Amino acid sequence: MHGFRRTLSSKTYVTGLAGILIAATAACSGASASSGDSVLFSSHNDDESDIYLADTDGGETLRLTIAGGDDRSAQWAPNRSQVAFISRRNKTYDIWLMGADGSEKREVFSDLGALTEYRWAPDSNRIAFEVERDGARQIFVGDIATGDTTPLTGEDEDARLGSWSPDGDWIVYSVAGADRIGIYKDNPQGVNEIELSVIPGHDPVWSPDNKNVAFTAEVDGYETIFVVPAAGGDEDNLTPNAGNNFDPVWSRDGRQLAFVSDRDSNLEIYVIDANGRNESRLTSNRVTDQFPSWSRRANRIAFVSEVDGDLDIFTMRPDGSDQRRVTTDDRDVIDIDW
Repeated sequence: MHGFRRTLSSKTYVTGLAGILIAATAACSGASASSGDSVLFSSHNDDESDIYLADTDGGETLRLTIAGGDDRSAQWAPNRSQVAFISRRNKTYDIWLMGADGSEKREVFSDLGALTEYRWAPDSNRIAFEVERDGARQIFVGDIATGDTTPLTGEDEDARLGSWSPDGDWIVYSVAGADRIGIYKDNPQGVNEIELSVIPGHDPVWSPDNKNVAFTAEVDGYETIFVVPAAGGDEDNLTPNAGNNFDPVWSRDGRQLAFVSDRDSNLEIYVIDANGRNESRLTSNRVTDQFPSWSRRANRIAFVSEVDGDLDIFTMRPDGSDQRRVTTDDRDVIDIDW
């Protein structure tokens, strides 16, 4: 069931807001690039993917990369001052940075090989990333100013990156090695590892209020979402329902989780309180709805829907009302970051 993970994909999208696509230079101007209402996304065209920026309030769409190669998986720095992205323009997957308007691009961590995931530290000065080598995945922490990297996990542990704690003191991840399986947290230097759960889960994410960690695990053949206290304790199964429930995303206040479920025969977006109460289905389509992402103000949720035959971005209120289309294009959309 691990195929339901939010992963890097070769399918990314070219889009325009209300059909507008500005194939500009890498340094584009005129958009509120640092606005909390701007969403980053990727576009695939002629065997190359690029990074774009769309204003969800009805403004323009800007193309931020145009150098050739494969640029994808853009993420805002927590302070919103710059954007990280993965590039394969040098025939290896490397981590690059650029300004919020696409300017001043520079490579910060190179020759990473099979780079699969990365996450900003809350201080916007470090990035944790996951690299696959010889069939196993290892987690590193990189310092942006120096380019130095520190291994967080061993070479043969097959660790999967989760996220940073809000204070930057911990990184949570899953391990699926031969000697141990479960959810762990560790300090960024890799010297204080603590087991949070022995359940063989994946995709752990730390809540913004620093209280809990959500993760996905398989139970009776289905993916389900668990929450465990960040300080350690008993796990709570939030979605003990038929069907697969996965891709949990915390609201900014840590009170709710948006997630994806196929319990009604196709992928839809749901929301549930952190204590497992007040579960609600937000989308109702005969096609795929996925990749939920909360706005910085926590007043809307972005998601990707296949409602017209291809994957486009939509937004809605946390109760599922006022659904609005952001992109219109005949190509597919993945890995958005709001």
